Amino acid sequence: LEWRMCKYAKEKGVKIFINPDAHSLKNLDDYKFGVNIARKGWLEKEDVLNTLSAKKIEIYLKNKKNKKTK
Repeated sequence: LEWRMCKYAKEKGVKIFINPDAHSLKNLDDYKFGVNIARKGWLEKEDVLNTLSAKKIEIYLKNKKNKKTK
């Protein structure tokens, strides 16, 4: 994700997942690049879904589903 899009996503209420896109164990540490991009794009903890507890993610997804069915 390009860092400028982080701010746009936040303004639109879009939540982000950060992952390393690792294809081997040695690349698992690459999540740091995503964290740095999120910070540069002014994202906060509540903007990144995989910083939330499983329960909060479940609530978020249920709320999104309920909004779509209305």
